[in-house]
Amino acid sequence: MPELPEVETTKRGIEPYISNQSIKKILVRNNKLRIPFNKKLAKEITNIEISDIKRRAKYIIVDFANGYSIVIHLGMTGNLRVSKKIKYLKHDHIIFYLSSGNVLIYNDVRRFGLIQIYRTNESFFLLDNNGPDPFEKEANADYLFNKIKKSTASIKSILLNHKVISGIGNIYASEILFATNISPTRLGKDVSYDECKKILQESKKILSKAIKAGGTTLNDYFNAESKPGYFKIQLKVYGRDGQKCSKCESNILKITQSNRSTYFCKESQN
Repeated sequence: MPELPEVETTKRGIEPYISNQSIKKILVRNNKLRIPFNKKLAKEITNIEISDIKRRAKYIIVDFANGYSIVIHLGMTGNLRVSKKIKYLKHDHIIFYLSSGNVLIYNDVRRFGLIQIYRTNESFFLLDNNGPDPFEKEANADYLFNKIKKSTASIKSILLNHKVISGIGNIYASEILFATNISPTRLGKDVSYDECKKILQESKKILSKAIKAGGTTLNDYFNAESKPGYFKIQLKVYGRDGQKCSKCESNILKITQSNRSTYFCKESQN
């Protein structure tokens, strides 16, 4: 699933092509998405200038000058690409024809993503359900410590809980905990204030590096120019089970937590 760095990379990739543009036409080739595209509101964003594009957690938000917005979630396998050529691929589901002559294409093999139109001032329920991401001011040590100080959930599952902290997915949760020497099995209530501070510091550091590298491509993720992300080569633990830990001579272990794979070093992380 595209995580915060992949979504931020996608947002930055499409931004130069859609800023100050307008959508001339929308073609829906397959509307069997997680939430079907609300075509009835398409007229509200047609021929209206795009005023802003931003990211909130794992969502891309496109604002229009008339007070409407589009929210985009890439789901498990979704991606956005900009093209001058109108050459449709098998899983190109929604096509936005831009005033520049370019097309913005939403492709999603498994169709777990969504694109929805809504009134900007009314927000959108999936956006409202997210806690701050590590780059937001609200995500400080006081906030995180108070959220988890009584929790009997593992710190790994807490980092994946978008209601507590948003944008950190499975890959980066393992990397962040390795960087902080915290075991993914440790309970939230056993994580100290200083460790919460360190988790947020390392989160920003690792996510920033991943954004700079264009995200992490494992299977399906490609950016707006159909290029893979290269942070995979910098991963310290994720997908490296059986290999030597970079901090000691132990092997990286793989366990399952809440049906998700977790990678860590039992000796370096406690």
